This record gives sequence, C-alpha cells and structure tokens, in this order.
Amino acid sequence: MTASVTFKVEGMSCTGCSGKLQKALEAVPGVTAAEVTLEPAQAVIQYDEANVSPSALKDTVEDVGFDVVG
Repeated sequence: MTASVTFKVEGMSCTGCSGKLQKALEAVPGVTAAEVTLEPAQAVIQYDEANVSPSALKDTVEDVGFDVVG
C-alpha cells in the first residue's frame, strides 16, 4: 500500500543540498517518489508501506546530514 510522508528539513542551503537528499531518498528500496524543496524546506516522500517505514526515511535524511524538525 502506498503512503506519503512530509518532513520539514533543516540544514539545506542550496539546490545541491536538496538534490543530494532527493537522490538519496529515491535510492531507498520502497520509495516510489521523492520531492525535496528549499522553499519550503521539506521532503515529500511517496513510499510502499510494506517495504519501508517513515522512521527509516527519517534516518536516511539524517544520514545525508540534515535534520528533520517538527
């Protein structure tokens, strides 16, 4: 079943940052789509609940070097 989660992300300062995070999220097995924007600073992720959890996606954001807030 497909679900969606939106994370507010701190620490991105340029399109290189958002692109790096988007590429990392898209590489996670189970992620069907990811859109990372600077304004607002967020990541909107579509994923298959059977393959990946929101906590694993949050860990991916943090592993790339950014913080999830809120």
